[in-house]
Amino acid sequence: MEQTLGIKAKERIINAATQLFSKKGYDATRVHDIANAAKVNKALIYYYFKNKEDILDSMVQSLLDNAVSITVDFVQSNIVQMIKKGYLKVKPDRLHFVNDEAVKHFKQNALKFYEKVVDYVIEKREIIRILMLESLKSGKHQNSLFRFMNFLSGNEKNPIIKTISESDADHDFVYSKDMILFKFFYSIIPIVNFAAYYDDYKAVSSLNDKELRRSFLNVSKIIIASMISGSDILLRNSSVSVQV
Repeated sequence: MEQTLGIKAKERIINAATQLFSKKGYDATRVHDIANAAKVNKALIYYYFKNKEDILDSMVQSLLDNAVSITVDFVQSNIVQMIKKGYLKVKPDRLHFVNDEAVKHFKQNALKFYEKVVDYVIEKREIIRILMLESLKSGKHQNSLFRFMNFLSGNEKNPIIKTISESDADHDFVYSKDMILFKFFYSIIPIVNFAAYYDDYKAVSSLNDKELRRSFLNVSKIIIASMISGSDILLRNSSVSVQV
C-alpha cells in the first residue's frame, strides 16, 4: 500500500512538471511550482529526484524507452518473422522482399506500427513539446531530440539494428548516411512536429481529433511507400537519395 502511494505521488510530480514545463517553460518553472501543482511538499520531490533537471531527464528517458519498446515489438513481430519465414532477406545494401505479397504485408504492418507511434506521441505531446523547446536552447537538453537517431545508428547497442542483424547472421543491417538523414528528417521529425503542434494545428484547422489523426496517417502512407523501391528497402546504396 505504501509503495502504491509512493508511485502515485511520483506520477503526480511528473504530471505536474510536464504541465508546467509545457506551459511556462522549463527555465521559468520552479520546484516550488511543481510541488504546489502536484500537492506535495518539496522534500518529497527531492526524495524521488535530485533536482528539476532530474525530473526532465526522467521524462525524456521514459519517452525514449517506450518509443524503443514499440519499435522493437514491431521489428520482432513483423520484420524478424518475415525474415525467418523467408519472405524478407537481408542483403548487403538492402532488405529484399521475395514477392509483391510480402511487400503488401510489410506495408500493412508498417502502417499499424505508425498508428501505434502516432497514438503514443499524441498521448505524450506535452513532453515532446518540451523537448522541441529545449532543443532550440543551448542547455543540457539541446541535443536530446537527436537521441532518436540512436534508432538508426549501426552501434551494437542499438536494439533495433541488433534485433534485425541477429535474425540473419549472414549480413549486417546498416543504414547509409543518406538513409539515416532521410529517416530522421522525413520520418522521425515529422512525427515529433505533429505531436508538438497537434493542439495548435487542431485549433486553426478546425479538425477534430479523429480527422487530424486520419489525415496524418494518410500522409504517413506516402512515407512508408517512399521507403520501398520495387521489392527493396534500400540501406546503403549511393542512389538512395535519388530513388526515395
